[in-house]
Amino acid sequence: MRAFWILGIAMAAGMSANAQNCVVALYVSTDLSLPTAMLSLAEIRTSAIFHNIGVTVRWRIGAPTARAAHDACGEPLAVRIENSAQANVTAEALAYSAPFADSGVSIHVLLDRVMRIGPASYAPVVLAYVMAHEIAHVLERTGAHSRDGVMKAHWDRSDYWRMESGGLAFSAEDVESIHSGIAYRVRHAGRNETSMNGEALSERLVSHE
Repeated sequence: MRAFWILGIAMAAGMSANAQNCVVALYVSTDLSLPTAMLSLAEIRTSAIFHNIGVTVRWRIGAPTARAAHDACGEPLAVRIENSAQANVTAEALAYSAPFADSGVSIHVLLDRVMRIGPASYAPVVLAYVMAHEIAHVLERTGAHSRDGVMKAHWDRSDYWRMESGGLAFSAEDVESIHSGIAYRVRHAGRNETSMNGEALSERLVSHE
């Protein structure tokens, strides 16, 4: 499985070294009471998933403000952890995102659905991969999915097993696309662009196969 991201880095290296020179800022907010250490454990694992493909992310608490520092990677990404009661998505969705939004909350994680995937001790693992999946959609600026790996549209039982062992990785194509997306963000950092499409894209990630 390591071949996925090793090949991807090789493909992306000649195209962009920008991911090595900037940090993707992530702001996480929620009104929910999360289990002890769940979010911090998930953030650590999500950071590792991206570190393995040469991308550094930095976590912050709360929503970005007008004074939030925008580094060379462009606008910070806002992640909102909430329950699914008010979410206008399919019953299978664990999260949804707006890949083309240039501001505001671009990622919504549905905690109640994440918690249903397995025992409470497993929740930080699932949360980490859900966040990685949606962050990648925003960095790639696409709603496309892969046939395998983190960006698969429907995770099955074998995928969840691979998550627990750390074996579920980005495909080589997604690594290349993520690096291309970061290069785009670097080129457009500091510009106040009009969103191409601010509408949310629902992500269906659960498949009980």
